[in-house]
Amino acid sequence: MAALIDPEPKLITFDCYGTLIDWGSGINAYLRGVLARKGAAVDLEAFYPRWYERQLQEISGPFKLYRDVLGDSLRNALRDFELPVEPGDGEDFGDAMEGWEPFPESVEILARLGENYSLAVVSNSQHDIISHAVEKLGNPFEYVVTAEDVGAYKPDARPFERTLELAGAMPEETVHVARSQDVDLPRSVPMGIRTIWINRSGEPLQAGVPEPDHELPDLRQLPGLLGFD
Repeated sequence: MAALIDPEPKLITFDCYGTLIDWGSGINAYLRGVLARKGAAVDLEAFYPRWYERQLQEISGPFKLYRDVLGDSLRNALRDFELPVEPGDGEDFGDAMEGWEPFPESVEILARLGENYSLAVVSNSQHDIISHAVEKLGNPFEYVVTAEDVGAYKPDARPFERTLELAGAMPEETVHVARSQDVDLPRSVPMGIRTIWINRSGEPLQAGVPEPDHELPDLRQLPGLLGFD
């Protein structure tokens, strides 16, 4: 099969949560549990967007580790809904992430791609959390770069720049595979990194978000784009 991605990349980078790991199921279960413990008459459909907005605010401010981002954003979202906040709220958020599982096709596709390409993961996480995801994914990555390594969160360029530096790859030699319209596409596309948007939920591309090179509903068609099945 002819490759649709040409020239062939030297490096393929991946976002982790939402792209390879089932972020939606994990986060919904965690937040649903928080609201239940609070006895809150708040729908998850209302609470999740507010928590997510708070998280984006946290990662755009002074750098803190992701466990602190998770806890602070959760407590701020609870306050937004005038729900009771206790000092320990959110302290187990990062621990919950450690148990989240890969999407059904992730392990197989990564293993196949790893036979032909150098693979890296670029994540707004920290190593003691993402190490569990990497293990569940079969340890396919030569490079694992998190916000913790560079003191900055995507869409800042530094996580991408560190990954390219470690791999000895130029942007034009790289393909980035990611879900997020908020932190991945706005950085990888302008950097000249060919970008594949994994749009599992069929979202429209938001106004102002750079258009990716390709859009896929999951990872299964990724080998075909690269010219092998």
